[in-house]
Amino acid sequence: MIIICKGAQKNSVFEKCPFLYDGTWGDVSLIEHQNKHQLLESKNYSWLGFDVHQSLGKFSGRDGKRN
Repeated sequence: MIIICKGAQKNSVFEKCPFLYDGTWGDVSLIEHQNKHQLLESKNYSWLGFDVHQSLGKFSGRDGKRN
């Protein structure tokens, strides 16, 4: 599973984070990355968390387009 960091909001501005991890929830690398962001948290810095990368694959057919 590909897990990405959503980045952070610093002084009301979104900052991207290049962190990309191929593994599972609870792995040491994820915990260490989360701790780095949480150490920086303040009233001007807010970490946005992790997300799972959605792979391109079979289309659901819910986009309203006809085949």
